[in-house]
Amino acid sequence: MDDAATSSATPPPPSPAASPRAPPTIPGDSGVANPGLDAATLAIRGDGVEGSTLEEVLANAGLAPADVARVCLAHPPLRDRYDLEEEVKPRINYMRFLSDNDRLGGETVRECILRQPQALERRFGVCHEDAEYVVVDKPWCVRLDTPRGWPGKVRFTPKYPGDVSCEDWLERRHPDWDPVRFCHQLDNATSGVLVAAASKRAAAAAAKLFRERRAKKTYLAIVFGHPERDEWRVTAAMGRDPDDPKGFRERVAPEGTDGKACETSFRVLARGTCALRGAYLGRPVAKIECTPVTGRRHQIRVHLAHSGHPIVGDNAYSQDRDSFRTFLHAAALTLPFPEPRGEETFEAPEPESFAAAMTVE
Repeated sequence: MDDAATSSATPPPPSPAASPRAPPTIPGDSGVANPGLDAATLAIRGDGVEGSTLEEVLANAGLAPADVARVCLAHPPLRDRYDLEEEVKPRINYMRFLSDNDRLGGETVRECILRQPQALERRFGVCHEDAEYVVVDKPWCVRLDTPRGWPGKVRFTPKYPGDVSCEDWLERRHPDWDPVRFCHQLDNATSGVLVAAASKRAAAAAAKLFRERRAKKTYLAIVFGHPERDEWRVTAAMGRDPDDPKGFRERVAPEGTDGKACETSFRVLARGTCALRGAYLGRPVAKIECTPVTGRRHQIRVHLAHSGHPIVGDNAYSQDRDSFRTFLHAAALTLPFPEPRGEETFEAPEPESFAAAMTVE
């Protein structure tokens, strides 16, 4: 599945008020107000999937009763632990957005849910919270902040019902924060530990630890193939990929060119086979612990692909267009704050989607 936040080269409108609504691209649905820079090229619904029970919601997504029984049997957490309003409905609306804009690879929403029901996972969590910081367990395919238009930096509305950013979620939890301040970056596709600060002073204190490379980060990834070694290190320098017209991709810098120094250590935690129904079912995969020393954009993703073991679901650095998410998760972060706060470690549990994606040998 493609990411819903795909960038566009469409120039910004002179003012959000100049284009109050997206074109009525879905029959019977007028879209949403001020939906973003690329609204002219997108089909946008204002109405979300309805229903007060899992059965009703899935039925409105096109699943028959036998289909519902099948997906609940294949992925029990869907019935037992997934939140209907905060996870299932927004993810279905996200799939409808992708389908409406031809980004589901030809599948229908029903077919996608039947094949990989783990795609309905989208739970925000709190790893830690105090007067200075909130450490969020960020879901996959959720933006950090909400794009803003101009002039006046007016925020865009969601492109589908339930499309909230981490910033939106934190503002609801802490309406007194103005603004929400993130202390570091986490890719849209990546889940896990994300630190936000309540004040400029607290944000600066945490950001300094990242800038000085004193923050210790640990990620989990599921990758294609079985690495020959249990542990290895990559020090290949990185730079922007000149062949990517969108400017999104990075690459290992060729010898003799300017690249930014990078270092990542990897350790195999388990080897097994892919359990996701689809093109890669039964293929060899491995769960990897990733420890970046530097913090370059897409560093882990590029270094794993450079090692011959791209991340499952990473449609930027692998051939996989079949898996529902990029299997990269920020599992732990240690920040050595000065006293009296002292060193603290924040952890985000491994998502249930990880366990469901791999059969361990």
